[in-house]
Amino acid sequence: MKYLVVVVVAFLISACGGYKPVPQYSNDIFEQPVLTKVKMDPEDPESGVFLQDEIAKMAVNRLNLTLTKNVDKAKCYILVNSYTVNTTPINKDDDGNVIRYSVNAAIEFAIKDKFGFWSKNIVASEYVSVKAQSLVSTFDKEKAGKVAIKKALDTFILAVMQRSRKVGENKKEMESVKANTQEEITSDTDSLEPLSTNTTEQTNEPAAQTTSVGINIVPTEDNTLIQDATQYN
Repeated sequence: MKYLVVVVVAFLISACGGYKPVPQYSNDIFEQPVLTKVKMDPEDPESGVFLQDEIAKMAVNRLNLTLTKNVDKAKCYILVNSYTVNTTPINKDDDGNVIRYSVNAAIEFAIKDKFGFWSKNIVASEYVSVKAQSLVSTFDKEKAGKVAIKKALDTFILAVMQRSRKVGENKKEMESVKANTQEEITSDTDSLEPLSTNTTEQTNEPAAQTTSVGINIVPTEDNTLIQDATQYN
């Protein structure tokens, strides 16, 4: 079942546009080296340390990125501004005793790639069954929490793939618009009569500006999410 969701979605995406390995998607949007950091929650540092290690493993082994710990050298960022792991009862027996719990990992990502800043909030869950009138043990909760974190990172990889596809679609659209515009300009120019040599009128209209390619979702004004996150210890 590991990485099943990623595999299924990757298959659906490839069916539409041909096979493309996950590292190629990440290479489309990330410039290397990349900085990965997690803002540690003092109430749950163990989950933060595990999350930070897993993000680094994901970035290197699955996205094929080169990492750096130097903020000044980093070209792009994958940051976690907050995370929480909690437990919720979801099933009870006929006597009202909880017999199944959901251990949930909620992670707030802030990312800077080649095309701008974007954010992604992900919640993933793992389930633990217990005997009636029993609580989830610390061991089972920690184990389920780690599984939930790994599931959340699977979802993050899907977000990278979707971001890459969106950027690609926007590139094609902009190239098409540019080509059509150039054809119209050429056509109009061919039909114009030469200007008189004594023409003194000039136009001072500003040149058209092309917006950056991609879906730029800025988490906060002035990109403070990114700026603050690079100062994490």
